[in-house]
Amino acid sequence: MIEETATVVAVEGDYVWVETQVKTTCNSCKASESCPSSTIAKAFSPKPEHIHLQVPCSLVVGQQVKIGISENALLHASTMVYILPLVLFMLCAALIQFILPSLHELLNLGLSSLVALASYWWVSAQSKLDANRRKFAPVFLGATQGQVMTAKHEIPMQKLD
Repeated sequence: MIEETATVVAVEGDYVWVETQVKTTCNSCKASESCPSSTIAKAFSPKPEHIHLQVPCSLVVGQQVKIGISENALLHASTMVYILPLVLFMLCAALIQFILPSLHELLNLGLSSLVALASYWWVSAQSKLDANRRKFAPVFLGATQGQVMTAKHEIPMQKLD
């Protein structure tokens, strides 16, 4: 389970809105002063993510919670978004080259790119289905005793029965 700490920003009955901060490793890197990627990361500061969760207990605004997503769901989603379009692009390019060897390379690349874009569209449509949305949604793992401020990664959690 991949875990993340979040802060409750709104409560709606059995559901809460939690806010997480997108973290980059550039801040902890020793080479960040001379690294162009670090400069770009600082220029585009990440915005907080807001997630709607169902919770089994009552929470208050400002309370720290721990949420998680399974490794299998994360790997499946990453494969669908990154690997599938790349594999389809390469297969399509090879298939077109095999079937139509006299076709211009730019046209081959264009058609293969269209197939890759279509696979992105298909993955996007699949992710919006209710069954897949629940499969990839984070789950509530625990909460602090009350509204507290803690240091990063030092959140005291209570186990739910």
